[in-house]
Amino acid sequence: MTIQAGPSLSEALTKFMSAKKNGKGAVLDHSEVGRFVAWCGRERNVIEVTPAQVAEYAQHIGLGGLESVSRLSPVKTFLGYWKDEGWIQNGLAAHLRLPRGRRGAGGGKITVTRASTQLSQEGYDRLVAQVELLKGERVGVVEDIKLAMEDKDFRENAPLDAAKERQGIIESRIRELEASLSNAEILGKGKKASKRTGVGAKVTLRDTDSGKKVVYLLVDVREADAPSGKISTTSPVGQALLDRGVGDQVVINVPKGTLRYSVEKVG
Repeated sequence: MTIQAGPSLSEALTKFMSAKKNGKGAVLDHSEVGRFVAWCGRERNVIEVTPAQVAEYAQHIGLGGLESVSRLSPVKTFLGYWKDEGWIQNGLAAHLRLPRGRRGAGGGKITVTRASTQLSQEGYDRLVAQVELLKGERVGVVEDIKLAMEDKDFRENAPLDAAKERQGIIESRIRELEASLSNAEILGKGKKASKRTGVGAKVTLRDTDSGKKVVYLLVDVREADAPSGKISTTSPVGQALLDRGVGDQVVINVPKGTLRYSVEKVG
């Protein structure tokens, strides 16, 4: 039995817009959904989006003030659509909550402690390269804004609006990646190999129904690449394979059915 991956966020958005266009009900602001897709990554698979990322997006939108609730509403509907379609098992819409406040009861600023990001050296280098690429794009979008502002009629200046929107996405992505890098833990440095599965472990499994063997590498969501066998530990399959040892029996419920594996090797 093979794992059937869900659609990319870009594909999910297209299906969502088509479904809402052909159905009945209130008209949604698809531009807000588009911003969410751009924030997460258009090519990322829907099963790779984590509750933490959804909560972080809500935190980002919450900086916008009173209009934040209306901006998050269509995104909640979009996330609910994922579950209705069977692409994900656990709902994500509940994690799209605005922060109650940015200060504690005593008036002091709340300090958020980020969990460390476990990455391979390859994954770390890839994120560094992405930051450098985005910083290059930042220069280009600033130039686009300057050119668009030469049009003195700002009321209906679509190029200016688009450039500013792109600038916001780029800056948010740079902050996100730099935060991950600052808290990154490079796997394999100074650690002995574990007999239990975890981030960075290569797991050999045998399908107890077909006898077919599959090999997965458990990685952080930022390194996930299902076609090449790199499975995020936040995905249903990745979560089920955590803290497993040789001989363990694993039953995984996915949208397309049930997978049954026996762990044959961890290394």
